[in-house]
Amino acid sequence: MRGREPDEAAFRKLFEAEEAVGLAVLDTEGRIRFANAALARLCGAGPEPRSGCPAPALFTEDTAAAVAEVVRAALAGPPAPPVVLARLADERLPPDAQVEVACRPLRGEAGALLRVTDVTARRRMQAQMEEGARLQSVGRLAGGVAHDFNNLLAAISGAAEAALARQPDEPTTEDLRQILDSATRGARLVKQLLAFASRQALAPRVLALAAAVEAMAPLLRRLLGGRHLLTLDLAAQPGPRVRVDGSQLDQVLLNLAVNARDAMPAGGAIRIRLEALALASERVEPGGVVPPGDWVVLSVADAGRGIAPADLPRIFEPFFTTRRTEGGTGLGLSTVLGIMRQSGGYVTVASRLGEGTEFRLWFPAVAEVAVPAPMRPAPATPSPAAARRVLLVEDEAPLRRLAAHALKAAGHAVHEAEDADAALEAVEAGFVPEVLVSDMTMPGEMDGLALADALRGQWPDLSVVLVSGYAERAVGEGLADRGYAFIEKPFRMKVLLAAIDGSSS
Repeated sequence: MRGREPDEAAFRKLFEAEEAVGLAVLDTEGRIRFANAALARLCGAGPEPRSGCPAPALFTEDTAAAVAEVVRAALAGPPAPPVVLARLADERLPPDAQVEVACRPLRGEAGALLRVTDVTARRRMQAQMEEGARLQSVGRLAGGVAHDFNNLLAAISGAAEAALARQPDEPTTEDLRQILDSATRGARLVKQLLAFASRQALAPRVLALAAAVEAMAPLLRRLLGGRHLLTLDLAAQPGPRVRVDGSQLDQVLLNLAVNARDAMPAGGAIRIRLEALALASERVEPGGVVPPGDWVVLSVADAGRGIAPADLPRIFEPFFTTRRTEGGTGLGLSTVLGIMRQSGGYVTVASRLGEGTEFRLWFPAVAEVAVPAPMRPAPATPSPAAARRVLLVEDEAPLRRLAAHALKAAGHAVHEAEDADAALEAVEAGFVPEVLVSDMTMPGEMDGLALADALRGQWPDLSVVLVSGYAERAVGEGLADRGYAFIEKPFRMKVLLAAIDGSSS
């Protein structure tokens, strides 16, 4: 420009060459002289960037003041004012849509240059990365808590079981049963934390989602009671298929049904609907951004009191609840979120106060044929005739002692080891196991999974039962594909005995 009057045609040519950033030249009053096509596209169905339009008029009322201040500072001269975040006044834009607005003085003449950059995708990515980092931190914390806490609960429940087996008097029996119930509730809380952190050991399989919901409907109706009407709007059988852990899907439906019931204390209708959607582009919904692709969407809707706008962004946080006085723990929805994430899906929510709430579960559609869950034979009753040589590997001495006592009482020959090295030493000394029962997480360089693989290499027919309060390697590892049984701590000793007897069939 070199101090001469700028050529408007040259400006327009330069502006039109910029396709990603909205540009506008402003006069000394902050009104638009001319703008490029990119700015018109960004404005969408909102006010058009026409000549004579005040620049702040392009933005929503709550952000227009900040834009006006940036424009005023730019017209006052250098230095250039800072960049501000704003929202364009297009009602069709998603709720998280944002633009960066910058303005600087023109060189060689009065006026200013306005720059509007869409930063929605960048901020979404940043939010997802921050959420991922937070989730990873929570996952590490939950994993550490789960392993140590579940080991303690396993020892507590095992000792209570052993004491009950001695048939104490009635008051002592009642106390021991209370201990067992408390240990079970504690384990459930830890499991919900692991679900939120997407760190559960899942057993996904392809299933027809409509059939799975139909199978769950009778239990849901009993749970909801007579004051709540459950209606199903499902696709024709077999309907769309998804890959998910069936038991976790049941947990998701139970949590959402309970939420819907509690939102309508006087009763009401709850609708579960299924639809298949093909998204050509990402869809932004409250609670998440769903990428393009083929999706199976399962929605659970109620006509209850709704969720306050201030609470809506926090409903998936662990321990956040608006029903603390009514016994809410704040882990139900965080569990739903974790299960959906670990299943490769999303959960979104829409709610209006006084009108109701709808949760939408987004599952990736799969083309594989749904396979019914394999029928497992009922385990035989433990007996001396079914006695087997068991290599028991557990680093927690109290739990190892209790498990060994239960196994010996059932007639099995047990060799105890505190870690993988001790187990291998026993094998080298001549103990030939028929069954390996090992904790997944142990001190030393070799964990339970590596020990099982090593011993299977020596004895291909070796039965393997792995146990853990939490083992990161168990999440995503195909234990069932290897033929390994897996038991979560804390467990009842009868579950361990059943697993050993089932492994012999």
